[in-house]
This record gives sequence, structure tokens and C-alpha cells, in this order.
Amino acid sequence: MGGGSGNPRRRSTVMFFFRNKHIMIDLGTGNNKKINWALKDKQEFIDIVETVYSGARKGRGLVIAPKDYSTKYRY
Repeated sequence: MGGGSGNPRRRSTVMFFFRNKHIMIDLGTGNNKKINWALKDKQEFIDIVETVYSGARKGRGLVIAPKDYSTKYRY
């Protein structure tokens, strides 16, 4: 498996879609389109998915995350 930065871990990005519409989520990081860092546990991910799903069902294109990640993950 060639390429990459030599890091054995693969980087992943999570984006949310509902009925073929991209749902943005305000995580406090300035990037409302995706999550591109590792979450601490399953429950944290479940909380985000529930928030996105609830907002998307109400027709919102942008939802507010249940937790603020602005000071935790600096890029």
C-alpha cells in the first residue's frame, strides 16, 4: 500500500446527507461541512447523528452540534 504521509492510520472524513441534500453542522471549528478528526467514543458520534437527523427532518440545512469543538481541536 503505497502513498500517504507514512502514517499507518488512515484519515477519514464524515459528511452528512439527508434525501440527497448535504446537511452542514456547526461544530464551532469554522468548518461546517465535515468532521475530520477522531471522536472520543461511540456516544459522541451517536449524539451528533441524532442532532443532524432531527434537524434534517425539520428541513434545516445547518444544525448546531450538541457539543462545542472550537477549543478542543485546533488546526
